[in-house]
Amino acid sequence: MTHPPDLVVPVLGPTVSPCTGICRIDGASQLCHGCARSADEIAVWRGAEPAFRAAIWADLPVRFARLGIAARRQPWDEARLRDEISARIAGGWTVVLGVVGAVAEFRPAPGEDATLTWDGPALVARTSGGSLRLILDDRVRALAFPQYDGQPILALAVLRERGGPPRAHGLTPLGPDHDAIEATDRTAPLFDLGLGRKEARFCLRMAPGPLADQMSTAAGAELPALLSSKGASLLAASPVRVVETALGRAEVATPIPLPGGRSPDGPHTHLLPDHLATGLATPVSLPVPRAYFPGALLYPPG
Repeated sequence: MTHPPDLVVPVLGPTVSPCTGICRIDGASQLCHGCARSADEIAVWRGAEPAFRAAIWADLPVRFARLGIAARRQPWDEARLRDEISARIAGGWTVVLGVVGAVAEFRPAPGEDATLTWDGPALVARTSGGSLRLILDDRVRALAFPQYDGQPILALAVLRERGGPPRAHGLTPLGPDHDAIEATDRTAPLFDLGLGRKEARFCLRMAPGPLADQMSTAAGAELPALLSSKGASLLAASPVRVVETALGRAEVATPIPLPGGRSPDGPHTHLLPDHLATGLATPVSLPVPRAYFPGALLYPPG
């Protein structure tokens, strides 16, 4: 599947709006800083003829460039969104869930293909090193961020009304992982590392045993203290890392590399307290509008 550089593909049928939740008219151009439409175009959008909407969508790349707009919503209804995202995952794109400093990266290892299945609106992708579940319903928006070196990066943003993952402060035992992608994992204990972030949580899933017991007794520990006291044991055990956002979850089972080591080529995670301390939900070059929770970033191969 190929796409033009801005990923804007006009469609005649759906009434999908370019709105990104940034509703502020530019005084000079009289165009919105979020969607690059005029106030009159916004007012008549829902009842307008399909050809009118398609013509505006076709003109938006020029307007985006003129206004310097970074986040550009794609004209995809729910069915089109599912097709586009599943095609990219099947094509080897990297899906990143989490916040800056605490992420899971899902992609097949070289020579491996992800297996994709659907469960209602949930897209499930599996590889030998991890799995991914994304809930692609009508509250998800696809935003494209133009890049100078190839295809744009996509951000999947979720309307805040759907809510983000539960927020914990300090290590929190959650009991069995009832939401695990595989039924066989749903009795294993899950521990929230307690990042205290509304956009994502970073958890560990492990078999019952001495390490799980130690984690339970450390309940309430803040991340720096936890890594200081249990880091070596966690590194040796390399439990499954589970990262959840408003969009879904990624589960990573590949080994955690030693300090200074190289991350696996397939699914892997990064937990970097110094980067986490920035408080950023997404990289500064990929700002998701405040009307949404960031759900996932999709990076093209290469």
